[in-house]
Amino acid sequence: MAASLAGQRPYNPAVRSVGILIVGDEILSGEIADVNGPWLITRLSEIGVRAVRQVVVPDDEREIAAELLRLRAMADAVVVSGGIGPTHDDVTREAVARALGVPLEEHDEALGRIRGFYGERATDAELAMALIPRGARLVNGKATNTIGFAVGGMYILPGVPFLFRDLIEGFASEFTAQPLHKHELRSDLREGEIAPFLAEFQGAAPDVAIGSYPVCEDGCWYVRIVLRGADPTRLAAIADELGPRLT
Repeated sequence: MAASLAGQRPYNPAVRSVGILIVGDEILSGEIADVNGPWLITRLSEIGVRAVRQVVVPDDEREIAAELLRLRAMADAVVVSGGIGPTHDDVTREAVARALGVPLEEHDEALGRIRGFYGERATDAELAMALIPRGARLVNGKATNTIGFAVGGMYILPGVPFLFRDLIEGFASEFTAQPLHKHELRSDLREGEIAPFLAEFQGAAPDVAIGSYPVCEDGCWYVRIVLRGADPTRLAAIADELGPRLT
């Protein structure tokens, strides 16, 4: 039995940091390219929430549970994509229950949604999607009635991109943080040439994230310098001071 979440970081409704767990053999085999992780990182940034780590794991109950514990220990919340469908390799529900140390139980509302969608055609495998960890609550999308759930600071969502995004938008207001602002600069110098200046500024401004990203366009190289922070006035002031050092 994996260690439970008891003693780990308690759930904090003021979510400012998120760990992302992408589940699926199809991602690791290259059959399907993950789009949920990159989209979520961008969406979180828009609402001022920092993604602290993204991990991709296979459809293995023990591995999923272990990564949930690791991510939950370092972030205010964890968002999981994939593994809650009706097929034999959908084991994320069991993994969440393992990580929490609780059983799976039939959720009446989830069962009602499944029966409402499939009607009399519902198979045992589809009805089993109503089994979720004890204490979990369903999360609601804005446009669909798909099933996702939240428990212990973890949000467990289907991997289908339009369903994943719909549910994220349904509970995004639970992630309360001050929106981040961005200021972008460009330098035609090499990264190695500007590295000392960036390190100097980063050391003096720990409240501002400074990143450098080399770009090649039409055979020409340049560096994007991106500043992110909560105070746009401070970003502009740092950009004004940093700019002359980048030419």
